[in-house]
Amino acid sequence: MKKLLILITLVAYASILKAQDVADSRQLAIKWAPSGLILGSLSLQGEYNFGKNSLTAKIGLPVTVNHTFTYEDKDADFQMRATSFLAGYRMYLSKKHMRGLYFEPFFKYVHQNAEGVGNGTLSGDPVVMDFTNDYNGLGVGAQLGVQFMIKKRFVIDLFLIGPEINSSRNNFKAVETSHSIPWTSIQAGEAEKDIRNFIDKFPFIRDHVDVMVDKNNRTVITDFKGALPGFRTGVSFGVAF
Repeated sequence: MKKLLILITLVAYASILKAQDVADSRQLAIKWAPSGLILGSLSLQGEYNFGKNSLTAKIGLPVTVNHTFTYEDKDADFQMRATSFLAGYRMYLSKKHMRGLYFEPFFKYVHQNAEGVGNGTLSGDPVVMDFTNDYNGLGVGAQLGVQFMIKKRFVIDLFLIGPEINSSRNNFKAVETSHSIPWTSIQAGEAEKDIRNFIDKFPFIRDHVDVMVDKNNRTVITDFKGALPGFRTGVSFGVAF
């Protein structure tokens, strides 16, 4: 009987070690971050593990999403799409294989464009404004997060705190399409004021935007170039192989 108990104990211990070896042998994880859809991007992530650290990458594929902003106290409908790339080096502070608390410096690139239509007034007359926006940003940051492994295969990756700084360029254009005659000086001034009020809703760029008005083409263009802080947070779900 004693020998049988010893044999059962050894088999159980070997099973535990084998299960642990299976979990620790997984080197690749493929994940999806649903929050990318908010900005018009399908975010697919990969993690390649070696030892206690990993190389990570994210590719954001453009998908069209709809958002509504306020222009002259009315709804302006926008369609947005984004392409992005991120690469990072992940160090697991927990000393566990692809699990636990980690610190991850990263590099990222984002290109986003948007198109929209809004209604307003110039000199008391109703007008239709077509909007286009183009953003490019190149940045670096550091992510503090935690990753869980469920049943040694399913992955939940939480991005807790991720401050970043980006070198950014943003170009916004508004064109009045409801008339064909040039703006008067009064209309041009009103259009510039309306666009400035719209841009002021974005706190990091509102004091650093150059505004140009083309009366003949009924167009207002704003341009921003400079450092833009950001914050990465969210969650991704995936499978480990």
